[in-house]
Amino acid sequence: MSERILHFAGIVLVSWAVIYMLRALPFIVFSRSARSEKPWLRTVERWLSPTVIAFLVAYSYSGLEWRTLWPYISGLIVVLMQLRFGNGLVSILVGTVAYMVLIRI
Repeated sequence: MSERILHFAGIVLVSWAVIYMLRALPFIVFSRSARSEKPWLRTVERWLSPTVIAFLVAYSYSGLEWRTLWPYISGLIVVLMQLRFGNGLVSILVGTVAYMVLIRI
């Protein structure tokens, strides 16, 4: 029984170490001094978030049918809130509330 517990504890410890190192690796590799030396990294930093958001929007709207305009109106509200306040959490929260209100109309 104790051999099984040690085996399980070893698996958990190795898994923890691998996950910890994978999460720490970008901070080690792309430290501040390394970041200032690589201009391509600045380009990636600038365009990665908008690109990921564009893919998520395209994926979110890809399965919709044109039965109602509510998803598109709430998406427009999210964009307008983001342009106005620049806070992603507020934008998503207001867009979600707007969608929930609109589908109940």
